[in-house]
Amino acid sequence: MINYIKILSAGLLLITTTADAGYTNIRFASEIYPPFTSQHIDKELQGFDIDVAKALCKIIDAKCTFSNEKFSDMIPSLKNRKYDAWINAITITEERQKEISFSKPYFATKAMLIATNNTLFNAAPAEISGKTIGVGEHTCYIQYLKETYNDMIKIKIFSDKDAPLIALEKGEVDAVIDDDQTLKHLRASQKDPKKYRLINLPAKYKQLIWHEYGIAVAKDNVELIRVLNHALDHLKDEGTIKKLIKKHFH
Repeated sequence: MINYIKILSAGLLLITTTADAGYTNIRFASEIYPPFTSQHIDKELQGFDIDVAKALCKIIDAKCTFSNEKFSDMIPSLKNRKYDAWINAITITEERQKEISFSKPYFATKAMLIATNNTLFNAAPAEISGKTIGVGEHTCYIQYLKETYNDMIKIKIFSDKDAPLIALEKGEVDAVIDDDQTLKHLRASQKDPKKYRLINLPAKYKQLIWHEYGIAVAKDNVELIRVLNHALDHLKDEGTIKKLIKKHFH
């Protein structure tokens, strides 16, 4: 087991079935974001987050559907009830909680940088000063980078998920920030994985480094949050979350 993955403990709670809670169907949305969400050749969504959601649905005894949507549509689609929930490696932040609600965390990860192997800098302020860091649009890393490094670095934002690595290869950015599992998957999927190196962020920047992922739900959908939290407690207690982490990330 990777020693920096943290599983959040929870006590055993009784699970409310859909017959009690009224949830016979749950509509999930997720954007393609390997290895958390990817798309099979038959267009079916798969990955760690999808497996977690399917396990939850089994506990809740609900029929669940999964749709591939743009992450930028998450909050509007929850508010207008186009979807009941989003599961998409979504970091729980105070800013997001002003508009939507989250389940209890189901996964914790850390942010890292990826750079090419022909560079030597690390993420210490003196080393990274003047560098350009690529980051995905709508991610919490944008604000965290600004708060952590202030004006020491330049931030380049990309709307396309494949664009940051392409920019890195072209020398348009010096490094790209994302969560460790995403960067490891990205590096492993390249023709020459050894061309890239992962860079740890300074341990003192805890807010930038550690992230907890939760399932996003409309602010007023209190009952669904309750049902999801009870099911998550059950999955953690029976070891299902640990098994899924081992399946996808070990």
